[in-house]
Amino acid sequence: MAPGTTSALVLLSFLAATPGNVNFDSLRPGLAPPNWTIVSPSGGRQQLKVRFDANAPSKGNVLETSAHGDESPLAIFDPVLCHDGDLSVKFRIAPRAASGAAGVIWRYQDPQNYYLLDFSASRRMIAIYRVRDGVRQQLRIKGSRSGPSIVRHDIKVGEWHLARVSFKGNGIKVYLGNRRLFEADDTGFTGQGKAGVVTSGTTIATFDDFHIDKKS
Repeated sequence: MAPGTTSALVLLSFLAATPGNVNFDSLRPGLAPPNWTIVSPSGGRQQLKVRFDANAPSKGNVLETSAHGDESPLAIFDPVLCHDGDLSVKFRIAPRAASGAAGVIWRYQDPQNYYLLDFSASRRMIAIYRVRDGVRQQLRIKGSRSGPSIVRHDIKVGEWHLARVSFKGNGIKVYLGNRRLFEADDTGFTGQGKAGVVTSGTTIATFDDFHIDKKS
């Protein structure tokens, strides 16, 4: 074994084992993953399962969720509760999705209250929302001249994308891959909350390499 290889393997094992890093590869396909809860704001039953994907970024398993019609199932990662943090996940919207949208959520309080970053393939847009009492309110992006705003972007179905959100205090920074897309400010939820992923519309989406780094 080459010098330094052992140390690298130990480091990778440590990162994979930390509570905020999940790549699903050690889990049994076909079952719901431990430490995750799926909830539906309307109370409907939704599916959450691990499955094998040879094309996954981690070269193994992925987390799969599906949405039907008006349902927007939330997959909540339970172990980490934070006010400030860095959140990232790789996602892929299935090509057969009639109206594909996937996203990430943070400062989750309950099924009716959280922040949402939404990536819509069918509408070719990225938007950020505060969901309060079950009602989505689109947030204003810094630099926009007036009112809420969106970023036009071609979210290709069948391809993997990396979503990243850094949130501290009232500030929110949004990235797609290594590109910073925009920033926003909001005082809607000042307490700690959980993070997770979401699908909406008529969508099957898969997620990999979920990471939440707690800052406070």
